[in-house]
Amino acid sequence: MSKSWGSSLRRGALLPMLLLIPAVPSFGAHPLITEDTGTQGRGNWQLELTAEFGHEENAGAEDDTGDFAAVLAYGLRDNLDLMLTLPYSHMVSGTTTTTNGFSDIGLEAKWRFFEEGGLSVALKAGAIFPSGDESAGLGTGKSNFSANFMTSYEAGPWGYHLHLAYFSNRNVHDERDGIRHASLALTYLAMENLRLVADLGNYTTADRAYDEDTRFLTLGGIYGVNDDFDIDIGLRHGLSDPETDTTLLLGIALRF
Repeated sequence: MSKSWGSSLRRGALLPMLLLIPAVPSFGAHPLITEDTGTQGRGNWQLELTAEFGHEENAGAEDDTGDFAAVLAYGLRDNLDLMLTLPYSHMVSGTTTTTNGFSDIGLEAKWRFFEEGGLSVALKAGAIFPSGDESAGLGTGKSNFSANFMTSYEAGPWGYHLHLAYFSNRNVHDERDGIRHASLALTYLAMENLRLVADLGNYTTADRAYDEDTRFLTLGGIYGVNDDFDIDIGLRHGLSDPETDTTLLLGIALRF
């Protein structure tokens, strides 16, 4: 995780939700979607590289997605980060590759404005630029914004995190214009370098064909090879029809 608990990235893997991915530029320390309040610290950098492989079976058809992202974070102050997200998507329907390319770029700032004891509260806001090819399903075709509220509580080896967010989803694809997100994460320091994580969340499904929200459960772990290098793995399970059935999550974080 980051030099004060961890930092950004993530995104859904459902095929129709590829268009939503650019509107959600970064989330919590991978494999979590829930964002924590941690920042890098003044003058510190973090590069996070993540990969998510989703598998969906529906009415006899199988679809696979690969979503990749590079998130570069810089500590402007001890409690203020600036983050740049560059996502890349690869989609296979059956045996035919249908989508392959970079998605919309995101730029965000996270400010932790309250700390007392183990409790902290932060805000994060961002802009999403229409750099992806919307005709190939790799972007919304319009600029968007995000607004996030996060609170974290650390008690011994346990960490509790709440994340509420709204993402505008202005688009050329007749999807819903706004995405609401709510999630909870639990972390446990099982060993000196191993943190176990669980994530439960819900967000508005962008595809108008679905009336129910997208819900998920993620279980995984983050292993600190050393103070400046983490690797992580997780498995996300869809709890509602709009979410991809199963998604394998892999990532590394480098700090310098």
